[in-house]
Formats: sequence, structure tokens, C-alpha cells
Amino acid sequence: MKKITDLKYFNTVCDYIEFFLIYCFFGWVYESVWCCMIYHRRGFINRGFLFGPWLPIYGIGFFIILGIFKLIKVEKQIPVFVLGAVIAVIAELIASYIIDAVVGKPLWDYTGYFMNFDGRIALVPGLMFGFLIWLAICVVHPLIIKFQNKTRESKLHRICFYVIVILFLIDLVSRIWLGSNLK
Repeated sequence: MKKITDLKYFNTVCDYIEFFLIYCFFGWVYESVWCCMIYHRRGFINRGFLFGPWLPIYGIGFFIILGIFKLIKVEKQIPVFVLGAVIAVIAELIASYIIDAVVGKPLWDYTGYFMNFDGRIALVPGLMFGFLIWLAICVVHPLIIKFQNKTRESKLHRICFYVIVILFLIDLVSRIWLGSNLK
């Protein structure tokens, strides 16, 4: 049994927290910068429910995708893209119904998009998610692991990690009191 005081175990937990925060940030960049500012040209909109530059659903989604791919042993690039797109579209469809039930209104609408289903899912966003999953699994994640292995013992890396974790936790707790960004 692993002990919490075991340094290797502690590093593994920190690595997973770091993965989570990195993908939360990348999700925020995708939603707030790429979708709002560049693709839709609406200007900057913080698409997250938190103050900071992170969308936790992308961090959670990354772990789900990574877990599924490890479970069924998907490693080749084309299956990563295709299966990633299919999983993302199914998840987005299910999430749209859950959000409608909980929030009472949709948070996105693909009605004008080619090959959309009830404005909930569409071909282009599904392909984009497939591409982003391929990018994360096949390109970015190996680079992050390489970076972590090189900088793990660096004091600067640890300080940055702890500062970002603390900021994320403060943001999360403050949203409980102040309510969501999505008003």
C-alpha cells in the first residue's frame, strides 16, 4: 500500500493535479480565445464558470478520454482522432440534456451548423474536439510528461505549481459563495 509520505506517490498526485490544471487552462483558451475571439469574432468572453483561466470540464474530460484510451489500448493516431470525436460528440449530447434539465436553458446552440442535431451537436465541433483530443493525447501530453520529468526537482516549477493550485482552489471556493459566471 502506498503511503502519502512516499515522495514518488506525492509526485504522482502532483503530476495528475498538474495535468488537470493544464488541460483546464487549454480548454479555457479554446473556448474563450479560439471560439469567442477568433472563430466567432465576439471579442473576449470568459466562457468558464470560474474567474480564472480554467474550465474544469476539460481537465475532467481529458482524464476520461485518457482512461478510455488506456482501457481499450488505443494508441494509433487515426483511431485516437476518430474515437475522440465520437466520444466527445456523445458526451456533448448527453451534457446538453443534463444542462437543459439543471440550468433550464442550453449553454450552446449549433442550430446554424452543418449536420447538427437539434442544435446540441454538429459535425464541425465534433471534428474539432476529435482534433483537440488527438492533439492532447498524441502531441501535448507526451511533451508535458517530458517537461515534468526535466523540471520536477526545480524549485521554480514547484513554486509555480503550488501558486496555481492555490489560485485555482481560491477561485473554486469563491464561486461557491459568489455564484457562477454564467448569468
